[in-house]
Amino acid sequence: MKRFIFFITLICLLCTGGCSQKKPSNSVEDLSMISSIAFDYISEDEVRMTVSIPQSTGESQEITQNFSVNTSLIQEGFTEVSSQAGKMISLNQLRTILFSEEYAKKSDVIVIAKHFYRDATVGNNIRLAIVKDKAEDILKGNLPNIPSINMYLYDLLQPKMHTSFSPFTTLHDFINSETSTVSHASMPYLEKKEESIKIESVALFDGGKMIETISRKQSSMVQAMKGLDKLAPLEIRLDKGLDKEELHIELIENKVAIKSNKNLNSPQLSIRIKLQGSLVEYKGNKDLIRDGDFAELQDDISKHVEEEVKDLLEKLRKLEVDPVGFSDYFRMYYKGKWDQKLTGKIISSVEYKVSVNFDLLNTGIIK
Repeated sequence: MKRFIFFITLICLLCTGGCSQKKPSNSVEDLSMISSIAFDYISEDEVRMTVSIPQSTGESQEITQNFSVNTSLIQEGFTEVSSQAGKMISLNQLRTILFSEEYAKKSDVIVIAKHFYRDATVGNNIRLAIVKDKAEDILKGNLPNIPSINMYLYDLLQPKMHTSFSPFTTLHDFINSETSTVSHASMPYLEKKEESIKIESVALFDGGKMIETISRKQSSMVQAMKGLDKLAPLEIRLDKGLDKEELHIELIENKVAIKSNKNLNSPQLSIRIKLQGSLVEYKGNKDLIRDGDFAELQDDISKHVEEEVKDLLEKLRKLEVDPVGFSDYFRMYYKGKWDQKLTGKIISSVEYKVSVNFDLLNTGIIK
């Protein structure tokens, strides 16, 4: 009996040892770690995909390898890239996804966004952006002052105080906004300027497609109405005939209060914005040491910003897009299921009552 138990135990141990054997995992040296991907429009059924793969020191004379393929399926494109690179493709280090303006307007960006969103190896904090011309040219462009385009894009699309006008859209942000019934998505809009790349404006989306852009100043007002505490520096030009003034204001703090009349048939929104900022530089005829001139300048700035906000809201009304999420101030009082049709009804017919109060904290440099 003891001999029988011994043989049974031995067989179990041998089987367990055989089952515990694992295939060796791929090392980093055996993988091509994609950092950035660009998508350009070819046709309704085909997209040009460009991937950027940073190289470790000593492995290649090139700092970055780029591969482009035309494909109808993203995963098929990765297979083709793997054959070109000679290594298995990995998305663990993916940081940036770029779309050309043509692709964003003609195709459904959310289809690609959802593909990566469902991939467990891809993080949700990947930054998304639109490129004015070909997105491929951004990754392959020869920019002398930019040794690593991947690190440059990663830094460019990170939130900073002087660029807080930008939404800095992540993969999660885009999916969340585009599937929401009370708001629309937006993305930074990049342009290649001489030897650098800049965020020149902000792209607005509806139904997964880009429809229009708004300026950086307009986007800053969107961020203000969304409740962002600190805004990007503001440049203002006041023109009253012969009396022309130029101002640069920084360290802008924002407080906003928005209320609706809760009426879907005749929607109204009251928007009160209170701003505080330091007047870093001023060029004009006012003597800001005098209390009267200083108070007049504050009043002029308040009226100027108020008019800009009203112009922006009128533009959003015509486009029937809601990047702020105004519809939510009506949805919270609505009994029933809310949908995009109700959001469209609100945005196309809402009446805005806007008031802006701008307080200057100091006078800075006066010219």
